Amino acid sequence: MTTQVMPANREDPLQGPDSEQRVSDALRSAVRFLTAAQLPDGSFNAYTSFLVDMDDEGTADPSVFPTALIGQCLAGVDDAEALRAGVAAYLLGERSAAGLWHHWPRSHPAFKATPADMDDTCCASRVLSQAGLGEGACAELLLANRDGKGRFLTWFVPGWRWRGWQHARATLPRLLHPLLLTLFFRKTSAAPDDVDAGVNANALYYLGAFPGHRAVVDYLMAILRNGTEADADKWYDNRFVLWYLLARALVPLEPQAAPLILARMRGAVPSNGLEHALAVTTRSRCGQPAGPADLAALLDTQRADGSWRRAAVYFGGRERIADGRLAPAHPDTPRWGSEELTTAFAIEALSCVLRQRRSECP
Repeated sequence: MTTQVMPANREDPLQGPDSEQRVSDALRSAVRFLTAAQLPDGSFNAYTSFLVDMDDEGTADPSVFPTALIGQCLAGVDDAEALRAGVAAYLLGERSAAGLWHHWPRSHPAFKATPADMDDTCCASRVLSQAGLGEGACAELLLANRDGKGRFLTWFVPGWRWRGWQHARATLPRLLHPLLLTLFFRKTSAAPDDVDAGVNANALYYLGAFPGHRAVVDYLMAILRNGTEADADKWYDNRFVLWYLLARALVPLEPQAAPLILARMRGAVPSNGLEHALAVTTRSRCGQPAGPADLAALLDTQRADGSWRRAAVYFGGRERIADGRLAPAHPDTPRWGSEELTTAFAIEALSCVLRQRRSECP
């Protein structure tokens, strides 16, 4: 990940008579961009690229996950009610009979080859929960999909360990297409027993406290204490993304999380609009006001149409080697992002900044 040096003396955009108005105007412009970009079914465009810095390069790849992330970012944002309703309708339409979600929609050629996963399921469920809809995944099914240490498994697939009838009904149909399941795990970096930090954080963010949640909290806190973010998740290789996910899951449940995350972020310099947005929101969730440099850079990189440039949020994964570390990504590993997704993270950041002036960002 490339970095850039930010000037240390950037003025705070929230100081001055017209400063808060500038943030509000940027927020409204971004919401207008997303409103124009939302597709008729309620989803948003997503793109893949082999480049770490996607910029405006990429191939269209309709995916459920980016739309779920956008829906989460829009929670509580003024003038975004119609956007949230569209996202919720789309996610309900992609919900499986078992109450789970896949990375790709049913219309995608790769849908049948890809198992349902914890990440998509919990992010989609969180959006529906925020919308007041009781159509998210069943907690009992999610809790059944844990390893022996109490950590959430990434994939919903059948295994040798008995996990209850509900889990069996959700996963055993995959055995009707054994070749597809076998090829998925042979041709990708995924493994049936994957345990990933970002995925566990998203599960914890959806479920909150539950019997046994300390196992997940302790697992995630150990990653922060040991500084092992680089080997913590196959699918999130951007530390700003991972810190963002950890903050929103851990801060409400673990008093030591906020100072630890802020300490890990100290000295890390964002390199693009996405990372500036994530840094602002993460610090806000940890109780620290947005840094003037991050906020100024975020505002300065907004484009005339209200959007921010495309940047990769997650990617196709890395293999875990024998010593537990993750191997370097293959050069042709796809990365996902879009202007819409970056803009949604920026909307969340700007909304947090404005709310934090009145109360703590949720």
